[in-house]
Amino acid sequence: MKQKKTLQILLLVFAGLIVLYTGVNLYQKQQSSKEDSDQTMISDLKSLTSISYNNNGTTLSFIKQSGKWYYTKNKKYPITQSSLESLASTFQKVEAVRELKNADALSDYGLDKPTYTVSAKDKTGKSMTYYIGNATGENYYVTYGDKSKIYTVSSDITSSLSYSLDDLIETDTFPTLSTGNLKKVLITQTSKTKTYTSKKKNLDGISGGLGVFTFGDCQNYYANQTDLVKYGLDKDSRITVDITYKDTDTKKTKNVVLYIGKKDSDQKNYYVQLKGSHMVYLSDKDVVKNILNP
Repeated sequence: MKQKKTLQILLLVFAGLIVLYTGVNLYQKQQSSKEDSDQTMISDLKSLTSISYNNNGTTLSFIKQSGKWYYTKNKKYPITQSSLESLASTFQKVEAVRELKNADALSDYGLDKPTYTVSAKDKTGKSMTYYIGNATGENYYVTYGDKSKIYTVSSDITSSLSYSLDDLIETDTFPTLSTGNLKKVLITQTSKTKTYTSKKKNLDGISGGLGVFTFGDCQNYYANQTDLVKYGLDKDSRITVDITYKDTDTKKTKNVVLYIGKKDSDQKNYYVQLKGSHMVYLSDKDVVKNILNP
């Protein structure tokens, strides 16, 4: 009899725990739903077709056409698409951490002279202009449009806004070269060609220069013929370095052609360009000399 009573008590306790658990779970779901409904969406644009922002006093503007982003001032510049997609995604949907009720003057939040101004337009023609002011902890003060409402948003919103145009340009890359993967190098200057091959066993010297060669600062994102003459990179003036090598990843034989032009005004670098590219870079004069005179 005593065991039966104990069992009944345990069953009642167990039933009570189930009811308590169900109640707590329901409450948590209701609270979660309430928190979600309390979240403030500052903007909810469709796919963006244009975006611009100011960077150190310079406004950078980009437009999207046929699924590709372009620099508005010169569509020939090769823009890194992933960087623009990330920027567009950030300002397509902007969610506030909180809205400031009874906010003070714009100047109290750095919004009278915002640190960043971002304008975005979507495919429906809807546009938004955001103004980003002072930092506050891990957030930033933000307003938009007529500046009648002030919010705080995550500091993540500014991560892409420090990019200069240089940061957004997709630059050329030069392959990794060494004695181990070089097959042949032809250097042509004033119609005379020097040949370096593994068979001739004269690649050691030139591989030293090619092994450390890198592109320095880009001097022109899209050089025209007049520019090439100025850099000494026109067909009649440039030095051609024709390189055949084995790709260290794919193990396939590949070819790359490097053009070398004049020295810059400081006489510390040469102007260089890859065949097939419109971009012109600087490269250290000593490295270039080791290629030309190994």
